[in-house]
Amino acid sequence: MRRVACWLLPMLMLLGACQRAPDVPPAADVAAAKPPAAAPTRVANSILDGADALPLLAAVTADAPDPGAVVRTYAVHLLRREFDKADANWMIAPPPGRADDAALRGLREVRDLKINTDAPVPRDRQQPTHLIEVPVRIRVTTPSTTLRYKGWYRLVPNPQRSAWLIQSANLQPVLD
Repeated sequence: MRRVACWLLPMLMLLGACQRAPDVPPAADVAAAKPPAAAPTRVANSILDGADALPLLAAVTADAPDPGAVVRTYAVHLLRREFDKADANWMIAPPPGRADDAALRGLREVRDLKINTDAPVPRDRQQPTHLIEVPVRIRVTTPSTTLRYKGWYRLVPNPQRSAWLIQSANLQPVLD
């Protein structure tokens, strides 16, 4: 018991000392850091915690569709079997039968589709980020079963920087 206490106590003290204190800016800096009223409201997440960090979605214009909306629009085109329009959401359209989300492309007789997207996550260290990942949870109801998938879509800005395009995807079935 004494041996455990000899190494446990220093470890607990070390863990307590490693806790990060919250960054609290001085009151004068808070007033200066507020954006002007005319600035567009975009996702406020940033890549780095520095003062010069850019908003997560700054790689595209402020009026670009939300990354989650890009993924949802893409899925709607797949369900309608509008593969030309669906492929237009990709940076480089996947060859037939080779898409990372082939499970969605192969769905037929869908009664209900629900796609939940989470906040985008940066996947590179560029300022602004040029690769974001949108986590997704998908539920598909067909006449015979309900299928669930979990995964992500990675998006990059289009060449004009006016919208996000899908670069890759990863969907895995979720077992109940």
